Amino acid sequence: MKKDDVLIKICNSALLIKEKVLLPSLNVDEWKESLPFASKHGLLSVFAQDLADVILPDQKSRMMLVQWYLAAEKSTLRYQKRLKAMRYLAKMFAEENIDILFLKGASLAQLYPKPEWRTFSDIDYYLYGKSEQGIEIMRQHGIENEGYYHHHTQASLNGILLENHYDFLERVNHRCDIILDDALKMLAGKEGKTIKATFLGEDIQNAYLMTPTMNAIFLMRHMSAHFASESIPLRMLYDWALFLKHYAKDVDWKMVGNLYEKSGLVEFVGVIQQLLKSKLCVEFAECPVSPGNEEKASKLWHSIVYPPKQNPYQKFTFKYYLFETKTFWKNRWKHQIVYPNESYLVLFFKYVWLGTKKMLSWW
Repeated sequence: MKKDDVLIKICNSALLIKEKVLLPSLNVDEWKESLPFASKHGLLSVFAQDLADVILPDQKSRMMLVQWYLAAEKSTLRYQKRLKAMRYLAKMFAEENIDILFLKGASLAQLYPKPEWRTFSDIDYYLYGKSEQGIEIMRQHGIENEGYYHHHTQASLNGILLENHYDFLERVNHRCDIILDDALKMLAGKEGKTIKATFLGEDIQNAYLMTPTMNAIFLMRHMSAHFASESIPLRMLYDWALFLKHYAKDVDWKMVGNLYEKSGLVEFVGVIQQLLKSKLCVEFAECPVSPGNEEKASKLWHSIVYPPKQNPYQKFTFKYYLFETKTFWKNRWKHQIVYPNESYLVLFFKYVWLGTKKMLSWW
């Protein structure tokens, strides 16, 4: 059985269908291939829930399963550590009467049967236009922020990356993102304080989550940007499927569909819907976006299962940028799907300029 078929069978059962499916009978080599694959796609915790019941013929192979099982169990600790950091941030900002909107991460984890199954590393948040005030408050608490390419600053809290979004999306390299970012900021002001982050505890009163309409915009653009620049893990597909399962009926699809059209996202969204139908075997009638081109969906799926090689070089060095350039040119077909109305050559020179500034420490 192919590694992607194994992973999808288990994850569909655990996350979407909720009917118990026994782990497939795999030989040692298949386990050695399937477990790293599940981990790379952010789904090891879902995949490994029944590993304790697997019997393999030799001690070395059994120890291999134990190690992967323990790696999956550590996700619970990582999840709790990040919740603690989110609580700390919310309380710190509450002292100065600043509200915080958490993006992705733990908010999406609430859609999973067990939140700790949804792995995430950094904490993304938006301070409703008070990013600079937030940076100063963090500095007073010993947390230093530094600039990034665009749309957020970065800091670290107990080894956890914090991304303080002054923009939801980058407004530098893609003019279509300006349309979506403006819409998200408008919605943040209009309805961005309607869903409280209750999972952080009753004592946290200033922390909020994106509304369904905001997520329908943000999650799809976030996924498409990852796809265009590198690839997307299967976890993002399950994030989207679980989001639709829980909230498709609450999305203002008229507004969202209009934004998809204006930003050139229609084809990408359709291809993703096709993958939900053909690979994850789910459809959601409340979502009006029809499944897209099957051939392009198949090509996208191949890029997920066989993603480009990760850049092995140190960030911001000459070899790092040379590797990135080669990858960039190989991804031209992705750009045509995600940014159909924008010049790939112009984008290339924008990235060259940004990389040059970074190497020369001009910011």
